[in-house]
Amino acid sequence: MSVAFMRPVQEEDFEQIYQLALKTGGGMTNLPMDKKALRTRIDFTLDCFSRTPSGPGGEVYMLVLEKDGAVLGTSAIFASIGEQSGFVNYRINTMFHFSEQLGKRISRRLLVPTHDLTGAAEVGSLFIAPEARKGGYGKLMARSRYMFIAQSPEIIADRICAELRGWRAENGGQPFWEAVGRHFFDMEFEAADQHNSIAGNQFIADLMPIYPLYIALLPEDARACIGKPHKSSLIAYNMLLEEGFTDNGYIDVFDAGPLVIAKTSELRTVTQSMIRTAKLVDKHSDISSNHQANLLIANGKRDTYRCIRANVGMCNDYIYLSRDEALALQCDDGSPLRCTAA
Repeated sequence: MSVAFMRPVQEEDFEQIYQLALKTGGGMTNLPMDKKALRTRIDFTLDCFSRTPSGPGGEVYMLVLEKDGAVLGTSAIFASIGEQSGFVNYRINTMFHFSEQLGKRISRRLLVPTHDLTGAAEVGSLFIAPEARKGGYGKLMARSRYMFIAQSPEIIADRICAELRGWRAENGGQPFWEAVGRHFFDMEFEAADQHNSIAGNQFIADLMPIYPLYIALLPEDARACIGKPHKSSLIAYNMLLEEGFTDNGYIDVFDAGPLVIAKTSELRTVTQSMIRTAKLVDKHSDISSNHQANLLIANGKRDTYRCIRANVGMCNDYIYLSRDEALALQCDDGSPLRCTAA
């Protein structure tokens, strides 16, 4: 059985990725269930991998998890978001009111439209096939993005964010959208989400309210959604916090899901990763158990990028790899590799 690895998306992955998109249940803008929208996104990221940028632009780097020839999941790095039309979201702020006559001081939370995250990098599109979720691949998929950044920091913006799917009722209902978005966009949530996937987010800036909204004026079920991740996103949310992201009150304008932020160079995986040299061995059992380590290991940059998770030997600045692990990483004896504790 081959070693599972992360790599850049390829043209021939389209049908498998489309089948993954159908399993999301909707709501993932960057993994749309519409074939045309998905094709556009994959074609764009293929073009991005073919470029040689000197700094962060609007590039999208989509990665897939491959094992035994099957694509089991996706994730992506957005080098700099909102390059053309801006990146719009709400931030939760607090307003204080005081009446001297009544001797009363009242605080109220507001949703304030902001472009604070325009120009930041973003990690997203994290989805793994349900049948592969017991394989422990989630952290490999998530953290392989940070290893990618560590390999090519010059092409990624110095701030980074991640957007989580917002809470959704069991029947698919979107209370926040019904209370806010529907009144300004005059369409169903799925239609707005699909348009965002196909045509971009300019229509959000065009149609969303430009003034703050008092949260107290929203229905109770809509208020309860604000900043609450979808149940399927809770594990990803906690992994982001472990990586060094913080929740500073930013939310999505459609479903009120949380956006977390960090300084790119201070991500845990980036700061703790190190360069070691590949050493090929026939059997890991030949290496003393005192030198065994469970590692994330990356090789290559941009279009040649590969990343695996493996229990390998590490001693005297060498990483001891089996032939299968070296094949997955596309590395040779003596190749420089980036690694960090898995």
